[in-house]
Amino acid sequence: MPADIQSIIDYTNIYQDIELASGIGELKKDPNQLALFLQNQQDNVFKNVVKQKEDTFQKVYGDLNRAGKSQESVLMYNLRNKQLADVQEQVYTNQKHNADAVTEDKSMAHRKNEMNEWSVNNKKDTLFVFSSLFLMLTGLTLITVLYRMSLISPYLWGFFAAFMIIIFTIIVVRRSQYTNVLRDKRYWNKQIFPSQYGQIQAICPGLTTQIQSGIDTASQGIKQGMAAGSAGLSRGLAAGSESLAAGSQGLAAK
Repeated sequence: MPADIQSIIDYTNIYQDIELASGIGELKKDPNQLALFLQNQQDNVFKNVVKQKEDTFQKVYGDLNRAGKSQESVLMYNLRNKQLADVQEQVYTNQKHNADAVTEDKSMAHRKNEMNEWSVNNKKDTLFVFSSLFLMLTGLTLITVLYRMSLISPYLWGFFAAFMIIIFTIIVVRRSQYTNVLRDKRYWNKQIFPSQYGQIQAICPGLTTQIQSGIDTASQGIKQGMAAGSAGLSRGLAAGSESLAAGSQGLAAK
């Protein structure tokens, strides 16, 4: 079967060559027909070249147009992304501003509560002092009336009067000193403890130094013992143990 197809192809090529040779021979016999044929072939070749160039130009122009559209799309995507980023940044800024405002309002409300607590308690303290003054004046009035009625002696009147005045003076001085000196200026229920006792020393200030010295001596003894042999190692361990024992004795003595 393939041999038959090849034979048909060969016969077809031969027939085409024969027809081509016959046509060329006929064209050579008539110069006008040959010139017309050549002119038609030139026109066909020119039209084919022009058509190929136009097709090529249309293809290149289409590719360029599509590339421009793609670049424009990329630029628009970039612009939209930038706009979305700006919107997100604005939303974040607004939320941060609101959160800061809430935090500031909370802090301000907390501080206002502290101020109100301090002010109210200070007024209560002042009211306590005035109540003490009222009680003292009432007591003085009472013992004065008793003295005028000759129910108590002048010495007894002086004793009670001095006692009440001293008690009131102690109350005023104590409350004034505590509020102005010892009481915390922000928290009413807290007291300021001035550093009047100095720095508290360690229970055993030399303990760390003695232990470190013993460890260093033991380490040095071990190194020397490793260089000198088992006897040197025993001496080094003994020296380290003695140093640690000395540190423990110093701790017990302290």
